[in-house]
Amino acid sequence: METRRAEFWVPYRLIAPAVALEAGLVIGPLLVGFWYSLHNVRFFQIRSFVGWDNYARVVTSPEVLGSLAATAIFAFFSLILTFALGFALALWLERDGRSATLMRAIVLVPYMIAMLVGSMLLKWLFSQEAGLSQLALGPLGMGDVSILANPKSAMAALVFNAMWRDAAFAMIMLLAGLKSIPPSLHLAARVDGADAWMRFRRITLPLLRIPILITVVRLLIHFVNILTFPLILTGGGPGNSTEVVVLRMFRLGFQDHILGPANALAILVFLANLALVAMLLLLFRRAGRL
Repeated sequence: METRRAEFWVPYRLIAPAVALEAGLVIGPLLVGFWYSLHNVRFFQIRSFVGWDNYARVVTSPEVLGSLAATAIFAFFSLILTFALGFALALWLERDGRSATLMRAIVLVPYMIAMLVGSMLLKWLFSQEAGLSQLALGPLGMGDVSILANPKSAMAALVFNAMWRDAAFAMIMLLAGLKSIPPSLHLAARVDGADAWMRFRRITLPLLRIPILITVVRLLIHFVNILTFPLILTGGGPGNSTEVVVLRMFRLGFQDHILGPANALAILVFLANLALVAMLLLLFRRAGRL
């Protein structure tokens, strides 16, 4: 009897440290942030209860709405281009065994560099005064073009930064999925007369559904919640053209020191993340890929 009772509690004891860490590092700060979002808070001093006023202030703010638009543009193009590049690299490395080791090392280098260092490196590269990009644009008569001073090219630089660094993550996830597909399936399809495109559609793509879903969700959450790239590379400029929503949240909380609206925006971003993941799961399920 004592042995069975001890065995009953074993799983709960094993997951207890993880649950405690989750409660302390995620659930606790989330509840504190929600409490702050309902109050007028300056410099961590709660002054008065304001209810949902901070939420109304956030959703009607032109700066916040502009940052949401910038986030949507950045996340959309970054997700599409990063996933496409990662998928292409994974397919290439899975088939070309001779250059695989060298190419893996080259592609993984940006992912191993800290985001802060990588963003500083690209900022130097795109600099109008001493950037290497001016050496390439000079012969084309565009040597005086400032990439980071134009809203469109600054956003493009931001997307390039994301693609340059995170394509390696997509490549790793998708390459692992490709390696898990039994070669006998492709061999049997080839014997039956299936060409490369048909084998990709009928075998490779369906068997990669889980790695694709994990990669897309991970990249989307990463790009929606990104702070380092825009903070270091463009500073949200020129104007507010590349000020993504997390950078606006950072400025509300740590520059303007108005923690009520900052936490209200954080709660809304958290809910938006949940909605995006739920939408992706629903889309994959309806497409028959789950």
